[in-house]
Amino acid sequence: MLEIKPLEIIEISDKFKLKIEKYYQHLLESNFPFDALCWALAELELIFENGSKKYSEKDVIKRAEEIIDSDIKYDTLCLLISRFKSYLEVIKLIP
Repeated sequence: MLEIKPLEIIEISDKFKLKIEKYYQHLLESNFPFDALCWALAELELIFENGSKKYSEKDVIKRAEEIIDSDIKYDTLCLLISRFKSYLEVIKLIP
């Protein structure tokens, strides 16, 4: 059975929103390859689900392929990465 973990509630302050927006703009302006962003989102999702470093490269490849196949738009991908990364930093799952 799939274990469902509760989200840690954090304050969505203006400072937190600004952090997301800055990282989002950085990703958009950097023009990273689409597949690299899919890989990054896959890793962040797995960290969120399993904790830091509790996943294999095979898990990341599978998840990244699912993201690529989902027809997600580049800007949406950048926004999701920005939100996941910011949240995971606040709850200290990534530095």
